[in-house]
Amino acid sequence: MRIRAKLVAILLISLALSTGVIAKEDISADFMPLSDIRTGMSGVGKTVLRGRDIEEFDVEIISVLEEGDMGQSLILIKASGDLIDQSGGIASGMSGSPIYVDDKLIGAIGYGWQMTDHRIGMVTPIEDMMNLFEMDNDERKGKKLDLKMPIRVGEESYDRVYFAKSSEKVDGEGVMVAKPVNTPLLVSGLRGRAKDRLAEGLEGYDIEAVSGGGIYKEEEGGELEAGSAVAVQLLRGDMNISSIGTLTYRDEDNILAFGHPFLSKGNANYLLSDAYIHQIISSINIPFKLGSPGQLQGVITQDRGAGISGRIGHYPNVIPVEINVKDKDLGREDRYNIQVIQNEELIEPLMASAVLQAIDTTLDRAGSGTAKVEIEIMANKVSSNILKIENLYYSSNDIAAVSLFDLLQGIGILVNNPFEKVNMAGIKFNIEIEDKVSVALIEEINVDKKEVRPGEKLDVEVTLRPYRKEPKTEIISIEIPEDAREGVANLYVYSGQEANLNNYSNNNNKEVSSKANNIKSLEELIDIYQSQKKNNQIVLDLVSAYSATADVIVEDEGNYDDYDYDDEKGHNYTEGYEEEDYKNDYEQNYNHSYESNLLEKVVDSDYIVDGALMLEIKIVE
Repeated sequence: MRIRAKLVAILLISLALSTGVIAKEDISADFMPLSDIRTGMSGVGKTVLRGRDIEEFDVEIISVLEEGDMGQSLILIKASGDLIDQSGGIASGMSGSPIYVDDKLIGAIGYGWQMTDHRIGMVTPIEDMMNLFEMDNDERKGKKLDLKMPIRVGEESYDRVYFAKSSEKVDGEGVMVAKPVNTPLLVSGLRGRAKDRLAEGLEGYDIEAVSGGGIYKEEEGGELEAGSAVAVQLLRGDMNISSIGTLTYRDEDNILAFGHPFLSKGNANYLLSDAYIHQIISSINIPFKLGSPGQLQGVITQDRGAGISGRIGHYPNVIPVEINVKDKDLGREDRYNIQVIQNEELIEPLMASAVLQAIDTTLDRAGSGTAKVEIEIMANKVSSNILKIENLYYSSNDIAAVSLFDLLQGIGILVNNPFEKVNMAGIKFNIEIEDKVSVALIEEINVDKKEVRPGEKLDVEVTLRPYRKEPKTEIISIEIPEDAREGVANLYVYSGQEANLNNYSNNNNKEVSSKANNIKSLEELIDIYQSQKKNNQIVLDLVSAYSATADVIVEDEGNYDDYDYDDEKGHNYTEGYEEEDYKNDYEQNYNHSYESNLLEKVVDSDYIVDGALMLEIKIVE
């Protein structure tokens, strides 16, 4: 493919982040300040090209780009040597690579050219890196750097650098566009639609998910030092989601790495591992390192516009997850164990993709089936520190995806509740799947009598029509409450799903329909969630129907003499009204019907039930 000669060069933006615990005066002897750097100086950079071995490459200082309105100077370099020839230039994953002149650290690679000369890059000065801890996320976006002296890259000449958002297009002659690094997210154990679902869930973070290796297992992990390959992990275990970068600087247990933001989360709680590099993947766009996470080394605590920082030997608060999948048709049972980072925004997409992949792997198919799901979420702020959910599901085309509903809803309630922060201590997800249709429609309801007295028993005959089978009848007995008032009552028979929808729909029962809007605590929210009906349950609701004006009409039927019809200004329109006019106005403005729940009974069924029917009965004295 021939690249157009006037293609605007794209810079991949990244900075380095201080840990905030290293005193600048204690390490200044190891640094070369920007003021001492001159054009033509030579030095070396450090990175890992394959395996764990740190190798050096040559660096020549081309120019120092003095700060503009962005308040940041940069060092333009050209990388060379056998390592650079093998890698195809500065590759993604090399950002954060330390650069030394006269054995003193001048900074770390933070920029690489996209779709042009990959040997040219920019370095963020080390003194600025150490001052970046207080820097807000993405502070550079929308700023520009006017160059005092134009620089040439190939046949192109540039006199301005513009720092743009990833999706932003910038036009203009002589403008280099710096954009945030789209750090490849290496995933293993996830493929197909599970990987696609992960990418969809992380769409707002502007990172691309690519297939990578699983955990590289060695008896001993690599000793982390400047130039080492490191991995930041969101999920670890039988499946892995990580990003590979380079460690820039280490002072005892404190480290700086990447030189660019990962997810720009600010305060972070990621897993930090050493990494093993398998291969450099060549690309016209930009080469990148294909690697695998290794042994767990520590925690990443900061993820900001300037980069990431963390501590070795200190470990993050993670959620251990156990997924048990049983395929009853194949007689296959598999267990998957993973650790997921504790992050309210990421836990749902991470869990959705991991559990979906576990089910797909065991079933080795996509399609119909009936599933029994049992979920346990261990968490603080929850009664007995455990949230338990059980349910049955059926789908005619994707039982794996449908079975995730209660899990994601339960997690969502905990992490998105408006009352207090919840920390999850563990999740267990058990699922049994069988390729059969276990659904039934509520076909008919009957009662043994149409008139009933308070305190009496009423037998309700519910006829279910299983899929492609003969109907089955169940007799469900209910007892009319002693305080039930005389009049017409409606007997509703719902499926569990219909009952849940009815409880939150806008109906005449104001107490039920407005309950979700009156939730005052996390405990109440969880109680409502756990009180939801299951998909295999039949729900009987007996509701009395009455009029708010019924008693008044009975006592003084047909007498409307005391009814005055006044408008807002006090004008009286009763003069000349006939009795029928009074009656119509009275009933229109004052006579409303209401329903009051008398009882509810829930019965388990062998089927996933669908449908809803209603029957009127009369309560008599």
